[in-house]
Amino acid sequence: MAQKEETFKQKEPFSQEEIKKLCELAASMRFGSITLVFQDGRLIQIEKNEKMRLI
Repeated sequence: MAQKEETFKQKEPFSQEEIKKLCELAASMRFGSITLVFQDGRLIQIEKNEKMRLI
């Protein structure tokens, strides 16, 4: 188990490609949220919920 925890600590939390994708998603929406899903210390999914205001 300790060896597995060390692997998580050595890995960067996000790659440059993932950061770029997050920035693109954030820039493309006016209202909403972005959810990051992790598994075993790795980012595996990015969810984008966007709201459309009618007023």
